Amino acid sequence: MRKHTIKAIINSLEGIILDDKKILLGMSKSEVVSLLGNADIWENCYYYFDSDLAIDFDESDKVQFIDFLGGKNGCIKPYIYGMAAFDSDADDLVEVLKSHNNDRIDYDENGYAYNFNEISIGISRESTPEGVQRDIEEMKADGEYDQDYVDSELELARHWATIGMGRPNYYG
Repeated sequence: MRKHTIKAIINSLEGIILDDKKILLGMSKSEVVSLLGNADIWENCYYYFDSDLAIDFDESDKVQFIDFLGGKNGCIKPYIYGMAAFDSDADDLVEVLKSHNNDRIDYDENGYAYNFNEISIGISRESTPEGVQRDIEEMKADGEYDQDYVDSELELARHWATIGMGRPNYYG
């Protein structure tokens, strides 16, 4: 049975809108709980929607970071600058985020993750096209080529698995 899909709008440096609920950076923990209900809690991070959404609170119990963790198959579909963050081509999303960040990528983890400091957005994925290509070459050399694995990894490489938003200077 398919989960109900929740549309989320990411407004960088401000907060998110989940269907009709606004979660803002700097909002108190009690305000978030009154909007979203009880959460699974680990340290100072609250997890909602089967851990597809994580809200991290600072030492004053104010929202400092919001992270969408479900990727393409999650129940939340985040949009940023009009783009579907998990359904869009990974490179296309990088270009849009870069254009809103003075045409800069402030941190690059070899294509697995990027940070955009001015808009306080970070994205990550489990696989890159280059990594999959290396896997293919190794599998062929070892005589253990697995097309299902390749197809699955290529799909992961084409899309982002997480997108997070922090308060200003979160990444800086």
